[in-house]
Amino acid sequence: MFGSKLNEEVSVFISGQQLSGIETFDISYSNSSSIIKPLGTSKGVTATASPSEQKVSFSRYLIYDDPILDYTGESNMSGSINYDSNSYGFESGYLLNYSVNCAVGNVPRVNADFFVLDEFVTGSKDASGSVAHPSIDIPSQGSISITCDKSTTNRVLGFDYSLTCERIGHYTIGSNNAVDVELVPPVSYKASVQIEIDDSFLQNGYSFLQNRENKTVSFNINGRGGNSIQSLSIPQASLVSENLSMSSQGSLQLTLNYIGHGF
Repeated sequence: MFGSKLNEEVSVFISGQQLSGIETFDISYSNSSSIIKPLGTSKGVTATASPSEQKVSFSRYLIYDDPILDYTGESNMSGSINYDSNSYGFESGYLLNYSVNCAVGNVPRVNADFFVLDEFVTGSKDASGSVAHPSIDIPSQGSISITCDKSTTNRVLGFDYSLTCERIGHYTIGSNNAVDVELVPPVSYKASVQIEIDDSFLQNGYSFLQNRENKTVSFNINGRGGNSIQSLSIPQASLVSENLSMSSQGSLQLTLNYIGHGF
């Protein structure tokens, strides 16, 4: 009666495909309320102050071709968390944020956040299905390649990559849920690359003022078996800052920060 649910008893599905390698999964809703104080009575009334906010977020190891990055555009996804032969899910979710972290000695990790349009419901919105699970092929530091400034003659220690999709929900009188979700272009991109210095210096401090959106920044993540897992890039990339650091306990390191925009 009072048993706990362990991780092997819980499954997460997105649009018919089970997700593997999940570290954390959070699904939540919140309602903003206000207290109305009518004249002539000492009693208050609880009223809705804004639309309900429903969100899903998760963190997982990037150990196979990730289906989540396909939802940066207008497409929506269904999703559910399943246990005890039941499900709690939604039918219309939209990607807000997506990020990847890679570092020497670690398995790449993905974080994602979604905005949910329809109501979370128990039982009737099961997102499980027959979509085949891709082959698991765990990356190593030797199966990841990076193209950016100074990457050919210096040692890349790691990178952080992220994108943000700005979305606006449209609401009407007579409906509890948003009737439409609009993607506001462009999609915003960021990347931070950590490099151990061999022969490079920082660029001139004012170079950004003359040279913008002319950088090539891309990341290719393959599995140890050679399978392509993820290809990431920064469209219209600009190098916006660099940070050179050293300590008595380590080598000289340079961090390059990029931004970009695209569809």
